[in-house]
Amino acid sequence: MATTENLNDFYQENKKLLNEYLETRLQIFKLSSVKVLSKTISMLVLISIISFMFLFFMLFLVIAFSWFMADVLGSNAMGFLCGGAIFLFIILISIIFRNALFVNPFIRLFIHSSLSDEEDEEDEY
Repeated sequence: MATTENLNDFYQENKKLLNEYLETRLQIFKLSSVKVLSKTISMLVLISIISFMFLFFMLFLVIAFSWFMADVLGSNAMGFLCGGAIFLFIILISIIFRNALFVNPFIRLFIHSSLSDEEDEEDEY
């Protein structure tokens, strides 16, 4: 009977340790998920701000080009039509090369941020 009591105590003690271990691993997983998510969101916000500023830069550049072409061609309508053609060209290039310009870099960026977090965790241990 003494051995069954010892085994019962052993199982109870290990059950507590296993529960603590699983809770700790769950907390570590939650924290690392929050870290990856926050890093990804901050990168997306930064990319959005830079893209927004680049859009304004392009807008003012095309407006200046349109006024220049209006002076050269002698017609405001033709000058701004040339500016619209530049935007149409940019849109077509963006559609044709969307994977190379947008999709693949974002995938690489997300994978790099996820893997760098895992490497940082491995270095800590």
